[in-house]
Amino acid sequence: MRAVMKGAWLAMGVLSMSLAHAATDIDSDALSLADQAGATAPIAAPSRWRGSFEAAAANYGAAQQVAARQLNDTARVASSISYDRRLFDGWRAVFSNRLDTGWREAHGTYNAVDTLKQAYVSWQPTPSALLDMGRINVRGGVASGFNPTDFFKADAIRSVASIDPASLRENRLGSVMIRSQALWADGSVSASISPRLADHASDATFSPDFGATNRQWRYLLTGTQRWFGGVAPQWLVYGGADIPPQFGTDATALLDDATVLFVEYAGGRSRSLTDGPRAAHRFHSRLATGLTRTFPGKVSVTLEYDYDGVSANRSAWAALRTDPSRYGAYRDAVARGQELTTQQSVFSYISWQDAIVRHLDATVMGRFDLVDDSFFAWVEARYHWPRADLAVQWEADHGGSRSTFGAGSQSNVVQAIAAFYF
Repeated sequence: MRAVMKGAWLAMGVLSMSLAHAATDIDSDALSLADQAGATAPIAAPSRWRGSFEAAAANYGAAQQVAARQLNDTARVASSISYDRRLFDGWRAVFSNRLDTGWREAHGTYNAVDTLKQAYVSWQPTPSALLDMGRINVRGGVASGFNPTDFFKADAIRSVASIDPASLRENRLGSVMIRSQALWADGSVSASISPRLADHASDATFSPDFGATNRQWRYLLTGTQRWFGGVAPQWLVYGGADIPPQFGTDATALLDDATVLFVEYAGGRSRSLTDGPRAAHRFHSRLATGLTRTFPGKVSVTLEYDYDGVSANRSAWAALRTDPSRYGAYRDAVARGQELTTQQSVFSYISWQDAIVRHLDATVMGRFDLVDDSFFAWVEARYHWPRADLAVQWEADHGGSRSTFGAGSQSNVVQAIAAFYF
């Protein structure tokens, strides 16, 4: 079985390389993609109201039912709305919200979850100074699959619309905070303070869920300064109540016209997830590093190595898998913190714009766990119109019982999605 799984992962790598070598010369489209790869997406120009409506139907096979070929149906709808506008001189308002509803035929259940992603005002008294106040989604990091310096990600997800890391970062709760920034030509500094507002998370549909994002007071200090060329590393210090200082850094570098190197690191004293919530603090490191290369034909390939020191190593993972009560609690803690399930894995992300025909984008994503050899693969084909998308997605999880990707409630998912924008 291990040889089969490794063979499947190798096949994904062969697919990425076959797409990558579709031609031999780097063109202007590839260079444009290279400049964007591995970095935080640029902030869109301020606009007023924008919204979307999404409907999806899925058919999935539960992991324990694969042998019997039993499938279950599920359906969901989601609506998003956002507002981003300059109110008057020096003032700007930002708001974004998402409502997800879903039905699962196998359990006869219905659920609805509202996610207040952002709601804040921004004041810019001078061209070089900013002050933001309210719920802000701070998305840290330059890596694609795992972000060690994304310190505000824990407990921020109320509903999973897609396992694409970009979707998880976008469709989550922001944290209530005050953030000040000072800007200059080649750099900036920022200081954020997030207060304690509630003791417990809430599962009520329309709850702002301050107990998830503001259960303890926290701070974040960041600074960046351009060194040479396009290299401008960012430095971070994060901490708070019962959170010893965590130090982080991230940077990208253009190795050639089409290859971007990225590295993201965070380290500090923290509790290991395998030891439980009352364990002593010890020093742990987190790391994400890799390359993104673009090729003719608008193909971009990212290969990334991820390490998470607070997660289970090989021996700890083996012990957890034989203890059902500890195993379940550990998986819950990993999901809430958005950590890696085990300490080491490899992530791959391949995108092909205008694949075969114009307006058709293809995406292949996967992660291979280096501790237990389980893996998942996710493929999407998405066709764009000016105000609508139609997508088909397929996901497959493979691995042994209680492995990282073999223990999920579903092993194969086929989903069709229609999205409309206004």
